[in-house]
Amino acid sequence: MTADAEVELANRNGRLHPSQRGKILDFNFWVAAVLVVAGIVGLVALVVKATGDVGDANQLNEVTGKTTFSPVVMLIPGLLLMVLALALTGWFAFVCRRRLAEVRDGRLVAVTGWTHDLGEVSGKHPAPGQYPIYLYSIMERIRFTYLLVNGQRYRLDDAKLRNRIRGERTNIVLSTPRTKILVNVLPG
Repeated sequence: MTADAEVELANRNGRLHPSQRGKILDFNFWVAAVLVVAGIVGLVALVVKATGDVGDANQLNEVTGKTTFSPVVMLIPGLLLMVLALALTGWFAFVCRRRLAEVRDGRLVAVTGWTHDLGEVSGKHPAPGQYPIYLYSIMERIRFTYLLVNGQRYRLDDAKLRNRIRGERTNIVLSTPRTKILVNVLPG
């Protein structure tokens, strides 16, 4: 059995083939993962710096003999940075966790239906409507082909995927359940 046949068989059974993991763990995933690591390192550095600032304020107060700086006031900027870094790190960790869950789970959502080819659309994208699957092209700065499936719009940048889908026939569109990433299109 060839590799394409194995991928198609796994997809028809509603499963993600191991060779398709790269579509989910793409560049965006790795950028988020690097930002999670950087956020953790940054949080540790902020905590170390904040505790050092309190010590500096206490030393300055001891040398001058009066309370010029409150250690709490010196902690506020660091605490605000820590809250921001923690929120951003948490968001990027959530994105990574969702993508990893998609790969670990391996399920795909299949939408089967007649693909209505609207041809070239001028002006703006068509609104989701009476058909489950639309295929259309639009001129933005250059011509892009889009696939509209149950209200979710996918730009078909992958030439292999774009050549696989044909309008005016039944197609099976496979996407991930949580992140709605387009994985494959098979003829129905």
